[in-house]
Amino acid sequence: MDDKHALYRLRVSVTVIHTCTIALTSWRLWYKIIQRRWWLEDVWATTALVAVIISEASVWIFSEPPLNSIPGDGPIVAYWLIMISFTIGLWSSRLSILCSIIRLSPPTRIRTVACCTASAFAAIAIALLVQKCWFCARHDDWKTASPLNCPLASSVGVAQVIADFLSDTTLVVLPVHILHQVNLPRDRRILILSVFSGNLLTTLLSIVHAVFFIKADPILRILTGEVEMAFCVIVCDLLPVVTCVHKVLRRKDLEHSQRPVDNHAILLTTVLDMPSSDHPTTQGQKSMP
Repeated sequence: MDDKHALYRLRVSVTVIHTCTIALTSWRLWYKIIQRRWWLEDVWATTALVAVIISEASVWIFSEPPLNSIPGDGPIVAYWLIMISFTIGLWSSRLSILCSIIRLSPPTRIRTVACCTASAFAAIAIALLVQKCWFCARHDDWKTASPLNCPLASSVGVAQVIADFLSDTTLVVLPVHILHQVNLPRDRRILILSVFSGNLLTTLLSIVHAVFFIKADPILRILTGEVEMAFCVIVCDLLPVVTCVHKVLRRKDLEHSQRPVDNHAILLTTVLDMPSSDHPTTQGQKSMP
């Protein structure tokens, strides 16, 4: 593939993917604000949104100069921003999902585990970011290469895949334990689990990203990384989006049938609306038969 065409396709692909991600996340944050349900998970979602915006702008700067010329300071700074914003966006999304789990979990040992997991996530993100920056800061040769390509060791890619697998598995296992303590119909239980199971697809994208990481293909490495980050941000937005859609559909069904509200339907909508499982109303809903 011609490098110039590859950069053009990188720019177009990232623009389309990130624009959709930015639109969805912006709607999610706007919806939480008007519902007055802003919590720590939305702070992390905002951080991920900023990382996506910076990453999209950086990709445009990175792919701007001719390939046969020595890159200027702009593309070099853009490369650093792409690398840093990828890690921040990816792990901020996971922390947002984990904060949702903490908010929904009862004040038992499962919440303690979730809080400790959040601290571990933050530590892993910092460690991966420091590791990448250290490798790139050690060498200056890559700053004159065309296209830019920081010589990260394959061990960095392996460590990233392992961290992705463990974190995404955790984000599926914890909700399973929480749902065992909530009375929900089987179909709605499957719906919520399906939302959280989207994290496992992020691991598959991480493996693809690691392949190009090891093969040292700079353009495909950036593209697969941007896709992985965008998908993780979208997964963190799914819970509010699915809950909102369910509320709208349930309201229409009630208006059409004019039947009394189903208590089980209320339980699903409280997934987004309840401020914390410590709230008395929330506890009452969780114990509802």
